[in-house]
Amino acid sequence: MQRTGFIKLALRERVPIVPVVSWGAHSTFVVLDNCYEQAQWLHHKGILPWVGGIDPEVFPIYLGLPWGLAIGPLPHIPWPHPIYTRVCAPITFERTGRSAARDRTYVQQCYEQVAKHMQTALDQLIAST
Repeated sequence: MQRTGFIKLALRERVPIVPVVSWGAHSTFVVLDNCYEQAQWLHHKGILPWVGGIDPEVFPIYLGLPWGLAIGPLPHIPWPHPIYTRVCAPITFERTGRSAARDRTYVQQCYEQVAKHMQTALDQLIAST
């Protein structure tokens, strides 16, 4: 499922999207496995509520500081490793306003434009490091 709320908000408020991409954070801890399906099952049974009601989309078992072995989206202290970040040029959209934000097809097109732009920027960032 794609999250398009940020697109709808930008269209409604007539503001550009300023994408930010980063690479390297994946090396700041060791992911052993993703137990999202199990966590989602527990959530649907009412045993494991999502913090703030937000579905984390991943639920890793990992080795990291300060916990050692940890589970879920707990914050961690990153192991020393460079993280490269790029702030991209703003993306503006042809149509804006409330009617544009309600047009599901247009919102999806805008989402795909942003996702493609971010993937290209990430690929360039990786190639330059």
